[in-house]
Amino acid sequence: MNEIESLFNEICLLNQAYKRLEDEKGESYNLFKVIDMTSNETSVHSAFLADLLNPKGLHHMGDAFLRLFTDEFLNDISFSTETAVVEREKHIGPVTATTGGRLDIIVTDADRKAIIIENKIYASDQENQLIRYHNYAEKNTSEHKLFYLSLDGTVHDEDKTAKHDNKELIEEEHYFTISYESDILKWLEQCREKVVNKPLIREGISHYINLIKHLTNQTISKEMEKDLKDLILENPKYIQNLGIIREAINLSVVELQRRFWELLKKKMEEFNNDDNDYSVIEKGEYRYALDEKEDRINKYYKGNLNNKRYGFEFLVNRCGKYEIRYAVRMDEPMVYGFFIRGTEDNKRKISNNQEFDNIINTISESLPIYKPDKAGYYLGEIDWDSKQTKFINLQFKKLDSETLSALAKMDETVSKIAYTIKEDIDTLREKTKNLRY
Repeated sequence: MNEIESLFNEICLLNQAYKRLEDEKGESYNLFKVIDMTSNETSVHSAFLADLLNPKGLHHMGDAFLRLFTDEFLNDISFSTETAVVEREKHIGPVTATTGGRLDIIVTDADRKAIIIENKIYASDQENQLIRYHNYAEKNTSEHKLFYLSLDGTVHDEDKTAKHDNKELIEEEHYFTISYESDILKWLEQCREKVVNKPLIREGISHYINLIKHLTNQTISKEMEKDLKDLILENPKYIQNLGIIREAINLSVVELQRRFWELLKKKMEEFNNDDNDYSVIEKGEYRYALDEKEDRINKYYKGNLNNKRYGFEFLVNRCGKYEIRYAVRMDEPMVYGFFIRGTEDNKRKISNNQEFDNIINTISESLPIYKPDKAGYYLGEIDWDSKQTKFINLQFKKLDSETLSALAKMDETVSKIAYTIKEDIDTLREKTKNLRY
C-alpha cells in the first residue's frame, strides 16, 4: 500500500509540474473554449472541417487538405479533388422512414463521386438517419463513401440509425466509422504541417487540435507521457503493483458514478414536503440507475452496448391520460429534460406530436435552455450550447478534467444539480397544473 500511495503522490506532483509549465507557456489557452463554442456540431465542427476540405476555403490552400483526407480515408475511390464542391447542411428532401433529411457535409467531384460525413459530437442519432443518407447516395451519386464521425469512432445507436424493417446497413461495407480521437486528429496534424509557414492558419488549426484533445480527454503532452512511463517502468515495485492499481482505478470509477446517483437521489428527496414530491420514480418502463439486479453502472464501463441511457425519472404533473416527467440520463453528455409518458400503459410517448405543442411552447417561454430534440423524445432537453446552461456537463465515460474537478467536490456539485432540477420542475409544475388530456 505504501508503494501504491507513493506512486500516486509522484503522479500528482508530476501533473502539477506540467500544469504550471502549460500555464507559463499559454498552452491551455483555447479560443473555442473562451467563446464557449466547444461542442456545437453545426456552427463549429462541421463548419471548420468543411472549410478545410473545401478547395475554395478561406485557408486559400486549394485542395491540399482535401487531398490529405482522400489519401487517408479514400484509397479505394479515385476522387477528383481539383473539381470538388463542398456543401454543408445539404437538404435532401422531407424526412420519411427511408429518405430525406440534411447531410452535415457532402463533397462531390465532377464525376458525381461523393464523400458524405455524418458528424456526431454529442447529439443522439435520428431515426433511420444512416439509412436515409445511404439511400440518397445510392440514387444520386456514381460512387460514394458514407462516414459516421464521432468522438471515439463508435455509432451512438446502431439499431436506431442503421436498421429499418428488413434493411440493415453493414459497417465497412455501407458506411465507415472514423473518430475525432485518432483519425481526424492525425489528419489535422498533417494539415498543420502543410501550413507551418502560414502562422494564422497554423495557429487556427492548432486551436482546433487542442479542442479535439480536450473533447477526447487527451490532455497529456508527449513529454509528460514519457515521464509517466519512465516513472513507473523504472521502478520494479511499481511494475509489480500495476495490476492492483488498474483494478483499484476501475473500482473507483464505478463507485464514483454510483455515489453521484445515490447523492442526487438523497438531495432530491430532501426537497420533499406536504405539497410537492421530488422522489425518484424507481419502477416502470425505464432503466433505473441504481437497479441492483441489473448493475447498470458497472456494466456501463464494461462496454455493454445495451446498457446506456439509464438514470432517474421524476414526476412533474399528471395530466389525465399522460404524465409530464423529468429525466436525468447517462450519456455523453448527460441528458436532462422533460418528456411524456402514458398513465395507463406507462410507455414513453413521442413528444413532438402536435397535441403537446402547448407544453413545448410553455417550456420554450419559461425555460429556454431546454430545446426539443430532433428525434422527438423530449419536450425539451438541455441545450449544451446555450450560454444560459446552469448544469455541469459531467462526462462519466471519458472523465475529463472538468468532470473530475466537479466530482472531487461531490456534495457541492450534486447540490447545485439537484437544486436546478427542483427549480425547473417547480416552474413547469406550476405552468401545467391545470392541464388535462
